[in-house]
Amino acid sequence: MSKGSRARPLSVDQSTFTSNWDLAFGKKDKDMQIRVKENPEEFGKCGCGRSPNGKCIGWHGLTEAEYADRKEKYETGKQDLSGKDI
Repeated sequence: MSKGSRARPLSVDQSTFTSNWDLAFGKKDKDMQIRVKENPEEFGKCGCGRSPNGKCIGWHGLTEAEYADRKEKYETGKQDLSGKDI
C-alpha cells in the first residue's frame, strides 16, 4: 500500500454523501437528454451575412472598409473568395 491509498474518513454518512453527490453531479436520465440533429447542409454556414456564397470564408473579421473592398474585387472578378488575385 502506498501513501494516500486509504480512503479519507467521511464527515457525513454514506446515504447523505450519495444524495449530495447526485445533487451536485446529477443522475443522468436518458429520457431527459437533449438530442441534437445535425443537418449536413448547415455545416460551414456563416451567420454574419457577408459571405457571397453563404459558407463561412472569414469575411466577418474584416473592417467595413476591408469588406467593401474585398466584395467589390470579388464581384468584378479581380479576386477569388480568399482574396487572391485572378
